Amino acid sequence: MGNDTKAGVTVGSLVKGAIRDVADIFLKDRALFIASNVFIFGLFALGVVVGFAYPAAHDAAGNLFEGTLTSGPLTPVTQTLETGNIPLTALSIFAWNYLVATIVLSSIPSLIFPPWMPLKFGLSAFMMGLFAAHDYTPAHLSIMLGTLLLEFEGYAIAIFATMRQVEALVWPGRFGEKSVILAYVRSIIDNVKLLIVAGIVLAIAATFEAAAIILVSTR
Repeated sequence: MGNDTKAGVTVGSLVKGAIRDVADIFLKDRALFIASNVFIFGLFALGVVVGFAYPAAHDAAGNLFEGTLTSGPLTPVTQTLETGNIPLTALSIFAWNYLVATIVLSSIPSLIFPPWMPLKFGLSAFMMGLFAAHDYTPAHLSIMLGTLLLEFEGYAIAIFATMRQVEALVWPGRFGEKSVILAYVRSIIDNVKLLIVAGIVLAIAATFEAAAIILVSTR
């Protein structure tokens, strides 16, 4: 009993410490965090404007997106959506958005080339804006905006985490280190903590998207 209590206290202390560390990161670099949000949401808004101004660009983005859903990497997501199983669909969306798109295709390459993360998600946000430039029913508009708000926030956190690696390379003193290597290592450790937060946000986004789409489509 005593050991269980000590273990619980230790785990609780670690969790509280991690939350405190993450909060400190956001507070310390809030300007960069705000810039990350402006970057991704701004490119999405630009894509919407371009999509409405140039319908051909909207159509091209729509064809590309539909192709990824029917015969591309998002086919498994489409298949789970067709089952009407909300938990399974949410898991499928989360697996793609977080494990594949954020971790494998973005975060890992960004360890070597940090600008890769904003370039990839920035292009994705712009393309999604092109695709979103369309007339929607109120129900479908609320689903799209709610999903994109949550997903893009998760991606903004991931971009924020990666751009702090650039900070470490340019201003190691901000990480309490004189050595660029030690500062970069610290930024990667922080990156892991922030990616956990991004994962939580993307999990909420996936659940919302799966539930909203399935419930609306079955009406």
